[in-house]
Amino acid sequence: MMDANHISERLASMRLEISDLRVINARYWVKGQHTALDKSAHALREGRLLGIKQELSDMMKRCA
Repeated sequence: MMDANHISERLASMRLEISDLRVINARYWVKGQHTALDKSAHALREGRLLGIKQELSDMMKRCA
């Protein structure tokens, strides 16, 4: 089981990462045309958000 300090630090880190991803995604959607590289980077960000969601779910299960 994870200790409360580690959980708190991890949650703060994930909040910052989500905030950064939101800013980058907002820039992506404002841009009219997307290159293959833009699309690939966007797909990676989507994957990371799903990974964060899964990690949060796992944390909830371990803490329950």
